[in-house]
Amino acid sequence: MKPTALFALLFAMLLNACAPVEDEPSEAAMSPPAEDPCPSVVGSWELVKINESSLALTGDFASDPNYEESPTLKVINDTHWMFIRQNAEEFVHSQGGRYSLETGGFYTEYVEYSAIPENVGQSFTFECHLEGDSLWHHVGGQGDARYDEIWRRVR
Repeated sequence: MKPTALFALLFAMLLNACAPVEDEPSEAAMSPPAEDPCPSVVGSWELVKINESSLALTGDFASDPNYEESPTLKVINDTHWMFIRQNAEEFVHSQGGRYSLETGGFYTEYVEYSAIPENVGQSFTFECHLEGDSLWHHVGGQGDARYDEIWRRVR
């Protein structure tokens, strides 16, 4: 055997001998990865419920009347979101911008335009999950502005 081949063989054996010994795989490593609770939110959505604890739509904000009287629609594509709330008599509110959706069910809206100027530049992060392909739950917001909403996919 040539000296360089012998050196390479000895070096490989030495590296293998120094490699850490792995214990048996953990239970977590053996189980399949958990399903992402919110793999995609692309589509058109209508707001169907807000839990009463959400200050944003319980009358504490003058710009947001009862959501059942002023339907809210949200449209999301691969990179941007927007929503509008309007009833037959008047425009109520609208805003939108970019968003991110992280594996594990974290959805963040970055407000780039809004009928409420102080919202521009803000971001709102939610924990979300889908129920089938038609219901989208998200809970979160920013500081004291907490939202607990359920949206239904519009077909």
